[in-house]
Amino acid sequence: MGQPFFRIVEIGANIAWPNSDFINKEYPFIVGGLMVRFNLFRLVWRTIFVILATILAMVMPFFSEVLSLLGAIGFGPLVVFIPIQMHIAQKSIRKLSLRWCGLQFLSCLSFIVSLGAVVGSVHGIIQDFHKSDLFMYKQ
Repeated sequence: MGQPFFRIVEIGANIAWPNSDFINKEYPFIVGGLMVRFNLFRLVWRTIFVILATILAMVMPFFSEVLSLLGAIGFGPLVVFIPIQMHIAQKSIRKLSLRWCGLQFLSCLSFIVSLGAVVGSVHGIIQDFHKSDLFMYKQ
């Protein structure tokens, strides 16, 4: 999630302020014989994002369950379904052949696992929501 989001914000800043050195200038420096370039806007923006995400994780008592929900939602389509459909299209596997049926079965099985993970994550979020006070610091 992080890298595409970072890139969208950075492209938007480049479009909004095309003449800004803070946003557009790359600063080269050498580390161990290797030249590395960094951008001040990218450094500041990503650091602030990580700090805010860390603070959010500390104040939300069920942040890990929210992350597991996002992982469960993304697992099925990104890890199993799309690659299987791409394999079927690239290899021109005939419909209703043994290989096609096996791959579709694997895809359905991973969908059921993903659905179970989503249900478990939602259940965990609901349990933690009832147990804790949001944004309250416990000593």
